[in-house]
Amino acid sequence: MIIRPIYKNKKFGAVLLAFSLFCFAVIIHRLSYYVYEFDPKFSPIDYGKFNILSFFTVQSNILVAIYLLLTSLAVFGNKNAQRIAFNPTFGSFVTTYIIVTGAVYCCGIPLGFTPPFKWDNPNHFMLSFIQVLHHMIIPPLMLILWFIPPTDKKVNKKKIWAVGLYPLVYSIFSIIRGAVSNPEFYAYPFYRPDFLWDMLFSGKPINSALAYLIMLPELLIGISLFIIICKILSVIRNRMV
Repeated sequence: MIIRPIYKNKKFGAVLLAFSLFCFAVIIHRLSYYVYEFDPKFSPIDYGKFNILSFFTVQSNILVAIYLLLTSLAVFGNKNAQRIAFNPTFGSFVTTYIIVTGAVYCCGIPLGFTPPFKWDNPNHFMLSFIQVLHHMIIPPLMLILWFIPPTDKKVNKKKIWAVGLYPLVYSIFSIIRGAVSNPEFYAYPFYRPDFLWDMLFSGKPINSALAYLIMLPELLIGISLFIIICKILSVIRNRMV
């Protein structure tokens, strides 16, 4: 395995280490200084500060922070970290997850699915900054890093399909949790059985069994999106090494 010169540069490793710790600090700050504000559309119920860990956004950003931490340790020569961080298949999964996170969020802004940014006080400023960081800064940075291969190893094409396992399990858990929780909680509107129903059969009483059946192709399309994006990233990356 040939390691690229930049991934032997200690200054580069220090930058990755500092940024990964900053990412962890941002999430810890959000948990430590949680403030609930009633919002009839986006936050009608206080589910508690740890509920932010239920969001795919936060989970994928934690995964990125771990990946960057491992990469920084790999740059400093840690062999165990190198086995994980320099594994292109693992890197393709992490990059895919964070790109989907950013893309879905940005697509949801004009549709009114995301809370508006507020910068009028320290709490609102921090919340808005976190949204920008997690959805608009980290995804493109990870994409840039992805196209700076650390080694000459290629992504294993036979394992690309596995990128869909995590979002599949996450989706099934989120749907079941929303159905059985009281008060109900759905991390995202497309996990609600009435979301697609209202789009397709507006004004008609919901048929729960049929609503969940309609969600099945939506779920399959979503998982396919992860696989397709990972496939595209991997094909381009493999041609570069």
